[in-house]
Amino acid sequence: MSAVPNLSTTSSTLIVLVGLPARGKTFIASRLTRYLNWIGLETKIFNVGDYRRNQLRQSKLDDQDASFFDPDNQAGAAYRHRFMELAMEDLQQWLVIQPGRIAVLDATNTTRERRSFVLNRCASESRVKINVFFIESICDDEKVIEKTVADVKVNGPDYKNCSNKDKAMADFLERIEMYKKAYEPLCEQKDDELSFIKVINVGQKFMVNRIIDHVQSKIVYYLMNAKVGKRDIYLSRHGESEFNVLGRIGGDAGLSPRGMEYAKALAQHLNENLLSKNENKNVKIFVSELQRTQQTASLINHQVEAWKALNEINAGLCEGMTYKEIQETFPDEFARRDENKYHYRYPMGESYFDLVQRLEPVIMELERRDSVIVICHQAVMRCILAYFMEMPEAELPYLDCPLHTLMKLTPKPYGCDVEHIRPDCATPVDTYRPKPNFAGDLDDDEDTISSLSERATNLHLDVSQTDI
Repeated sequence: MSAVPNLSTTSSTLIVLVGLPARGKTFIASRLTRYLNWIGLETKIFNVGDYRRNQLRQSKLDDQDASFFDPDNQAGAAYRHRFMELAMEDLQQWLVIQPGRIAVLDATNTTRERRSFVLNRCASESRVKINVFFIESICDDEKVIEKTVADVKVNGPDYKNCSNKDKAMADFLERIEMYKKAYEPLCEQKDDELSFIKVINVGQKFMVNRIIDHVQSKIVYYLMNAKVGKRDIYLSRHGESEFNVLGRIGGDAGLSPRGMEYAKALAQHLNENLLSKNENKNVKIFVSELQRTQQTASLINHQVEAWKALNEINAGLCEGMTYKEIQETFPDEFARRDENKYHYRYPMGESYFDLVQRLEPVIMELERRDSVIVICHQAVMRCILAYFMEMPEAELPYLDCPLHTLMKLTPKPYGCDVEHIRPDCATPVDTYRPKPNFAGDLDDDEDTISSLSERATNLHLDVSQTDI
């Protein structure tokens, strides 16, 4: 199955899933795609099962049982090969349009013949070099397999018209047996020239072979850290700070009186509802190096770890300024940030794109932990929330992450549930700046800035430390 690469200055990547049904391939494809898109590598899934369902529906042949997947069923095999061809045609065209993209071929690909077909198609592609990386998911834990079939497969699109779940489960288990007849796992000797990783029993063990570039390294890095199973992640911004009250960004100001009130309310909620449970004794609490997050966590009855990676986005020359001051001092910079907030980098500071790269180790830590509490900052929380919610980069900088709100994230096989918890405490200032009608527009913020100044006066804050 050798593939002769063509010469191209920019290569694309094809990730090919391998494995029997109900081994978590689609789950891996979904999670991995979310991660790669989040770090800025444009990735798209091409699910051959979707092509099969669409094509059979159009031909009014969509009511197929397990016998359709029998390797001895020549008509079924011909159909399934055609569905693979259609998927390959689409993904190759997608990769060609913009070299550097990553396509994920989600299918069983259980035979050496099928994998050779994919390799040969990529090798013959003259328009762009395509590096192929295989991910084989192997599982021999019958309990895990039965749970996957019962929870996911019988409720999936193949059985949406089947009201008898026992019948659906029996049919899918028979489908697995059909695939076993022809299954040829990746072999360390026969497939030594290929780049691949074997994921064994949901991450209990891995086997990696011939990693050739940074994209494949990222894939392996993620797969070896991603955790499967129910868990909760708690996200909160720090309590209202003195800079929040003044409408200033960045800096290292301490909490305002209302911020300290939130710190007490948050600690009471976590101490009583999470940290008192014996099963959560291994919970981790992460804060930034800035004092407002550490003050917010100071009353929680648990060890706290400070991470520099969790520090707020660096506003560079704009640190400590209000948006109005930035607009007046750096009008061109202010307008440029509104034009592309995700990629805009503050003068001598950071962009949201930079922040995402900085937060990658944090995401890996959140992926492998059972229960984590993160007390951080607005931009940081947006990046973390966007990862779990699979938000596009254009929307990430405008996610609303209000002060004095604890978000409980519960990742699921496909998606993430988010619960907003608001402890009983004083209402903070609103620091959210919506997407302006046009670049450089500050009209929506005028009332907010005025109210911030009034609140600062009413609180009798010492503002000398905030002068710039």
